[in-house]
Amino acid sequence: GRNITYLVALVVLAGSLILLYYQKPPNSTSEVIGVYEAMVLLGIGGTILYVTSLSMVADLIGFTVGSSAFVYGVMSFADKLFNGLAVQIAQALHPCTDARQNCGTYYRQLLVFVPAGAALVALVSLILLALLVTTKKHCREKKTDCSVMNPSVQDSESEPLLS
Repeated sequence: GRNITYLVALVVLAGSLILLYYQKPPNSTSEVIGVYEAMVLLGIGGTILYVTSLSMVADLIGFTVGSSAFVYGVMSFADKLFNGLAVQIAQALHPCTDARQNCGTYYRQLLVFVPAGAALVALVSLILLALLVTTKKHCREKKTDCSVMNPSVQDSESEPLLS
């Protein structure tokens, strides 16, 4: 389901970042195509991650739809706020003082390492979520009392992730 889709998106994103990192400055039109290929993969991976994240948020909201507009509003606001902060930090750390300087290395590293860090955080989150679901299933099957989990909820794609 969603976890596999999320993992596939992370792999596509990692592939695009590897292509970008090893991309040499283009000397001809044919060498520019590699940048476009990497950007297409980056767009595909990022879009799949974003849409899958939205569906996971919907699962976390579950049946308490009264607060769902607030949750999506906060998520959208946080997305815009952190993107704006990232742009401001990137501009503040800009090493070039003269317009004639070549700052390609700075931007390449920025374009590779920032999404790579976000993808690493996403991978760790996915692993923790999978461990939580696995532990929840184990508690339900063994009929043991797990203090932080509600063993009465059945796991399925239509049920909330956390209950």
